[in-house]
Amino acid sequence: MNLSRPVILILSSVLFCLFIGGCVSNQGVDAYRKGDYTEALREFRNEGDPSGDFAVGVMHYKGEGVLRDSGEAVGWFRRAADNGHPAAQYNMGIFYLKGEGVEKDRKEAARWFLLAAVQGFARAQFNLGLLYARGDGVQKDLAKAANWFKSAAEQGFVKAQIYLGGMYAGGEGVLKDRGEAARWFRMAAEQGNSEAQVYLGVMYARGDGVKKDRDEAIAWFRKAAEQGSVRAKEYLKRIK
Repeated sequence: MNLSRPVILILSSVLFCLFIGGCVSNQGVDAYRKGDYTEALREFRNEGDPSGDFAVGVMHYKGEGVLRDSGEAVGWFRRAADNGHPAAQYNMGIFYLKGEGVEKDRKEAARWFLLAAVQGFARAQFNLGLLYARGDGVQKDLAKAANWFKSAAEQGFVKAQIYLGGMYAGGEGVLKDRGEAARWFRMAAEQGNSEAQVYLGVMYARGDGVKKDRDEAIAWFRKAAEQGSVRAKEYLKRIK
């Protein structure tokens, strides 16, 4: 396993933020939870603020109370995004990234991710880091990629913790620091991520960035193997 390069350059977080809650009206949320989508839509539209617009966008995207319509969803998300709603800004980035409801435009995706990222939206920070790591829609800049991964990682975003660990392991965009790599892998591993558990197990098995500890390596490999990690099972066979 090459710990300096875990698979970090796949834009794997192409997931919309489709959770309704927060500042939208209690009546709308209550109706939504009861499955009364007509009433929920009425309440959300009457909100007249970014949270209500975002909620209407979610319902159009999911086809709840209305026919599913990505183009209509984009319109509502854009209204919310233009008024500073970070989850809507993130969703706009995903729409442009996928070319769904809008023409695909990686630069525009990066622009929307940035707007959400500076507001502390971890998913946007992570995706923006990936774009900088790949030079996709922005000029490639590993230092900026590492900074955005760190912003998301510090909020507990598991994939960002793994990718940041990989960058410290290889000295990409940051000074090479295997101890720091192990620290970030541990944060992700302790959240139950099997990939990070395998990386951490390898580091303990080798004494790489941490004090060599066979028992600790086995413990992390077992945790990953219990989740079905084939790689972890292979390492367990070798280490015993």
